[in-house]
Amino acid sequence: MHKELTLQEQLDKLKGILAETRSTTFWESLAILDETKDRDILETHESDIPGLRHLKVSIQKEIESIETHLALEAEGKSQNPLSTNTLYYLALWHEILLAPRPIIALGRHFDLPKEGVYTEAKSGKKINKVKVDIVAENGRRWLRVNTTKESRLVTEFRAIEAFGYESEDEDVSDAATRRLPMDKYLDNTVYESGRFLSLAADKFQAENGGDRPIIQLRLSRLGHGENEIQDERIKHTLTRLTDLGIKVSFAPEASSIQLVPEPAPPSGFYIPSQINLDLSMLIAIVTDISHAPLPPTREAVDELFRPQAERSWRRQMEKNPNLPDESLEHCRALAEQTRHEMDHGLIENIYQHLRSSPDADSAHFWTTNEAKTRLLAIIEKIGGEDELRRARAMFSLEHEAPELFWLNSRIPVEHRPKIIPILILPDEEPLGTANLSMFQRQVMTTCNAILSRPLRPEIKSNHPDKSIQAPMRFAARLSMHTIQSLLLGAQSGMLTVTSNKTSVKHLLREMRGFSLPSALHSTAETHATSPLAILVLEPRSLSQSMRIDYASNS
Repeated sequence: MHKELTLQEQLDKLKGILAETRSTTFWESLAILDETKDRDILETHESDIPGLRHLKVSIQKEIESIETHLALEAEGKSQNPLSTNTLYYLALWHEILLAPRPIIALGRHFDLPKEGVYTEAKSGKKINKVKVDIVAENGRRWLRVNTTKESRLVTEFRAIEAFGYESEDEDVSDAATRRLPMDKYLDNTVYESGRFLSLAADKFQAENGGDRPIIQLRLSRLGHGENEIQDERIKHTLTRLTDLGIKVSFAPEASSIQLVPEPAPPSGFYIPSQINLDLSMLIAIVTDISHAPLPPTREAVDELFRPQAERSWRRQMEKNPNLPDESLEHCRALAEQTRHEMDHGLIENIYQHLRSSPDADSAHFWTTNEAKTRLLAIIEKIGGEDELRRARAMFSLEHEAPELFWLNSRIPVEHRPKIIPILILPDEEPLGTANLSMFQRQVMTTCNAILSRPLRPEIKSNHPDKSIQAPMRFAARLSMHTIQSLLLGAQSGMLTVTSNKTSVKHLLREMRGFSLPSALHSTAETHATSPLAILVLEPRSLSQSMRIDYASNS
């Protein structure tokens, strides 16, 4: 039924799988450009999904066991035949290649209902959990690989028959040719595997709500299809598994499982004509750091900002001339941002990127309505007069809006990108979902999964009639508006520009389930260039009200 693999063939295939699990091609191909000073947005050492590290270790141990056996054989030392788990790993890898993304865990155990007592037919051991080899499709699909052979099942059936006859006078030779009621044969390891999975799925649904996970059971050593199976007891087992709502599949048609190579990363990215700015970038574009004259020297930057205080800075200094270091932290951050601005002007950087875009003349900037609302609320509270003027002007459709925005800006006219007006993205319908890149679709899937998770209870503010939206439960440092901005940008095929590096890092950690090689790669786009999806720049904070040379008229 199956071509037997030699130990050397098993070794080669296991090494191939291990190399694929360690591949960084996925991370290298992401349509993300990191222009922060550290350029560390892609932390590939955190790319392992839960259970992948254990799988790597297990495969490595299997490789070492085979290598040791082959080495002893080569030295002429007598060896008993080596029993390996290679066929299981090959079948498991085949399922990984085919499983719908994102895969969120490998080898995860789920609880069985507490009210039952469950005993493994093979070992007689009591259990309270069941193993799922692959938790795929963001948790909606459970896959389990079963490598039981037909000969093993027949042996189990004989054991069932040996203890299944009620009469002590039953002729044993006659019993060998007779059959028990078919349901008696369900006390076998294949049906047991499916039944435990079904019970765990029912419990999971009851506790978490939503749809019951789809269960797929791959019988990798029972032939290539049900038509190859002649034994009625096995057929009955498969029928009862289907009755439990389990999708049963068999070994792949190919006698050996081929690894699917990943496509090479695109050689470059281009800037699309539609650009989405999140809240952090709106702040960066209006802040005085991006527009006001810069200090003459880097040393002079430290004298530019005063400590943040609730009242007059001079009064605060008079009352407490020895301010603690904590009060100077914001000043240090603004000084560091200013030094970076001296080296890499943020608005000039945006202008240079637009110049490289094939659609620079038709470029439009967008943002979400929530980001606009938050920006104006923040600036009205802590911003300076010029920053507030710029913020209001950049959303205005009036003819004089660009002039108001660029008033007194140090940016030369010839280096000013056509940012104004910034348009508002619709909250519900994307501008267009045609021709989205694979990465944009992955961002959409991940953002939707995050936004579907429950929130922590709201945290009350100082005002009894107001409350603050709490962080996401499972991604505490991913703010709601950041994820919504990334989602709207991705589903509209836009480039999202942000300085919120922390949120992008956490988004990528949530995307680890896409990092495993996939059979889908055989049909994935392999264009020489692709649209850039996320651009990460250094942050800029509101600064005008903290400048030494600023005096508010209010």
